[in-house]
Amino acid sequence: MVGDFAPRPATTHLNATSDIPVVPERRSLLPLAPWRWVLLLTGLALAATCGIPAAAPVWNGADLGVLISLAIFVAAFTPGRD
Repeated sequence: MVGDFAPRPATTHLNATSDIPVVPERRSLLPLAPWRWVLLLTGLALAATCGIPAAAPVWNGADLGVLISLAIFVAAFTPGRD
């Protein structure tokens, strides 16, 4: 019968040694490393200069520039060593 089990609090399923923080502490005022800021600004500049010509109905070099800027954004926010 299901009603015979004693209720358990939700904390019984947690490990007792969970002192490791889930989100690491921020080391500085800026959330990104300096080289990531350079990538971010480069991606923004490339997207701004290639965005309007990429809206043309034909495939051109500006479309490639937008794709490269998207790859730069992914590289800037990918977790890893700083």
